[in-house]
Amino acid sequence: MEYSKQLHPQWNVDIHYALDFSKWWCKALGIWPWRNNDVSCIMQASSIVLIVITAAAVSSIQLLTKGNCGVITDLLDSLASIIVFSGTAIKILSLLFHQQHMRYIISSIIDDWWNNSGTKSRKIMRRYTYWGRAAFILQIAGTFAGMVLTTWTDPPTLKTEMFENDSSVIRHLLLAPSCWIPITMPLNIYLLYYNVIFIAMICSALTYAGCDAFMFNAALHICGQFEILEANIASFSDEDDYSMQKYKIRKFSKRHDELIQLGKHMDTLINVVIFSELVSNSILICASGIVVMEHIKAGNVNRVVFSWIARIYVWHMEFFMYCYVGEKLSSHADKLRSTLFNCPWYTMSTHIAKDIKFMMMRNNYFCHLTAGEFLMMNYESFAKITKAMFSLFSVLRFMLQ
Repeated sequence: MEYSKQLHPQWNVDIHYALDFSKWWCKALGIWPWRNNDVSCIMQASSIVLIVITAAAVSSIQLLTKGNCGVITDLLDSLASIIVFSGTAIKILSLLFHQQHMRYIISSIIDDWWNNSGTKSRKIMRRYTYWGRAAFILQIAGTFAGMVLTTWTDPPTLKTEMFENDSSVIRHLLLAPSCWIPITMPLNIYLLYYNVIFIAMICSALTYAGCDAFMFNAALHICGQFEILEANIASFSDEDDYSMQKYKIRKFSKRHDELIQLGKHMDTLINVVIFSELVSNSILICASGIVVMEHIKAGNVNRVVFSWIARIYVWHMEFFMYCYVGEKLSSHADKLRSTLFNCPWYTMSTHIAKDIKFMMMRNNYFCHLTAGEFLMMNYESFAKITKAMFSLFSVLRFMLQ
């Protein structure tokens, strides 16, 4: 089945308002669907994947060969970096593999802005777009704030620091114990090592925050389209003649099916991404909580603590964003069913009533956002995941003690 759509040659102001951030993010990672065959974009995406895989491999090798020669927070820092770098590669590769689905989603958003000329419809769309843009800004800002705090905690060491009774060289490392750096390592090799991890951090921050923000923006757009469809069905009247009723119900059914298909494309695009975050973020949040609690217990509340708190915020917000939009999509599906039932079908022709019943039955198979196609993302799942993280946190804390 062909999923691609043609991109409109010229964007209007509303389309720029709705998709500028997403377009910027996709082009920064080299995954903009209409340039995925360009050599430059392929090289760009491949370079990012290579950088984060290299950083994850180097950190893994160092961890296996040298172990945790520092404090426990250094061990958790290195484990977190390996998980995040690996997750970054999974996200980019997953989005590259599902380029047709991404193209379909973006094209649908463009088509909706071109075709919806009603003032009320555009007002609804702009409201949802506003919150999508706000989420994009907050997610990007929160992620990069955490990265800045991490870099501020461990800036590169350009001069050697010597202890009075020790001849060992201490050099800062990002997301790793300083003792991983041998005494004989030249300065240029050390800076190369540091910068590889630093660039991988930037790529990971951009990928994680941008992917979540794009998903949030697209899912909110689908919610807005459901709200517009609900308003149109609510105005469906028995005062029209049979031919007009038949025309309207056919139009509603077609639009309803388009939105269901759009939801399926959305789930196919990101269900692997959600599952990878579900596993990795649960571990990372628990590990970060342990670090924060140990520092507070020792009375050592410094910039390291604030760095880990920022990470917990970003990772937990990712959970909530997926569950929030999943709940919104589910609630709109339920509301549409009620709207269909409340229209005056009982005074219309039996053929029209059967068509309305068919739409209600079709709505029972609405596509939800899932994690790996087995866990539905909604408020109930958010509560269960949070409860599971507290249990995992208690187990990990007991093991470390």
